[in-house]
Amino acid sequence: MPEFLSPVVALTQEMVRLNTTNPPGNETPVIELLEARLLSAGFETAVVPYPVGENRSQLVARRRGSGQRPGLLFSGHVDVVPPGDIPWSVPPFSGEIRDGQLYGRGSCDMKGGVAALVVAAETLSRDGRELQGDLVVAVTADEERNCLGAEALMADTGHRELFHGLGAALVAEPTALQLYIAEKGALWVEVIFRGRTAHGSMPHLGANAVSAAAEFLYRWEQEYVTLGAEHPLLGKPTITAGAMNGGVKINVIPDSCVLQLDMRTVPPLTHAVVLQQLETLAATVCAGRPGNSWSRVLLSDRPSVSCPADSSLAAALSHAVAAEGIDPSPRGVPYCTEACIWVPELGIPAVICGPGDPGMAHQPDESVPVDQLDAAVRVYLAAGRELLC
Repeated sequence: MPEFLSPVVALTQEMVRLNTTNPPGNETPVIELLEARLLSAGFETAVVPYPVGENRSQLVARRRGSGQRPGLLFSGHVDVVPPGDIPWSVPPFSGEIRDGQLYGRGSCDMKGGVAALVVAAETLSRDGRELQGDLVVAVTADEERNCLGAEALMADTGHRELFHGLGAALVAEPTALQLYIAEKGALWVEVIFRGRTAHGSMPHLGANAVSAAAEFLYRWEQEYVTLGAEHPLLGKPTITAGAMNGGVKINVIPDSCVLQLDMRTVPPLTHAVVLQQLETLAATVCAGRPGNSWSRVLLSDRPSVSCPADSSLAAALSHAVAAEGIDPSPRGVPYCTEACIWVPELGIPAVICGPGDPGMAHQPDESVPVDQLDAAVRVYLAAGRELLC
């Protein structure tokens, strides 16, 4: 006799078996699966084509309430990273269940969380209680490339009204069902230094772009960490020089060097301040090195997020996770989630709370505990009822 699977476990397994590796994405089969379920549960749905690539789309589903309370956003993505070159002990798109874990690429990050949101949304819509606020489920594509899907939804004026009237966003990224109310910003900048080529034996005839970049990097790493104060949940801002490329040959003075910087910011430090200070230092370095010049390209600008620990959503989730025996203390994460889009664009607080160990994301043999999937549904249901019913 086949093993009984709870609705959320069965849905997670079904989603994992649909390969949505990004690139290329191929999210549409999962979007169609989830749309059919939410339509059946009484939601109005909009499938929004995603303009980058083929067979890609996003879903916004809304169950309307009486309007007496602010609405609630359930948020998740269904694209996944590639399985990688390290062999798995199970096929990465099998959804195999073993020793209480459901395995597969995306099981933790974050199809398990999306499945829990959808099952909770179906239950909220069908359980006979009148919703006093709207429930919106947004399932996005292309999150793994820096939240580009959610950004596209916010830029789509034809569908943005589907997000009106919301009071908070629940992002179901894996947190082992702990509560995260803050995340670092991501400011990625490419700084290009130019110089003048010359023979390596006659450096005085050239202007060394690599040397200019090296001086800038040394000074900027020291200056950057002094710009922002330590955040109680996120700690200090960090900087990583992810790539530095310049020069063509050992005996040729390099006339160009490209430096790529990954800067993680914390409130209240703004990216405008960081960019202004970076530009001032780059100009200062080049002013002291005749023949050198600089320019920059902004690669990513995702603001830091810090939401109130006593927001209505945080309070409701705190009650719900405590009932599951989970410490409800608010925490912060050093990476970006779609909260970096919803919070500034919609002007609402967000809480990140989902099934699965966050350290399991992107790993070989990615998995999510089956019991956490079921607990996530209970948590989302409890919070939804407290806020919307």
